[in-house]
Amino acid sequence: MDTAELEAKVIEFIASKVDNVDASTITTASKFDELGLDSMDTIQLLFDAEDTFGVTFDGEEVKTLRSVGDIIDYISKHPPEGKA
Repeated sequence: MDTAELEAKVIEFIASKVDNVDASTITTASKFDELGLDSMDTIQLLFDAEDTFGVTFDGEEVKTLRSVGDIIDYISKHPPEGKA
């Protein structure tokens, strides 16, 4: 999957998980707190993203994920097994 396709899928995924946020308002620069997510919401979002995108977020690296672009970059650098 190319970067533009991954970006669109991640944005659509996040829009489906966050109440009262339209996908058209989400960009790669959108921070989780700007989308109304607190730390617990963010953790749940990342768990759901693991299932949806077939990745496993490393415990230490999760602490650095703050924006939509961070998730996209992480998935790009850690593709699901067999999909590199």
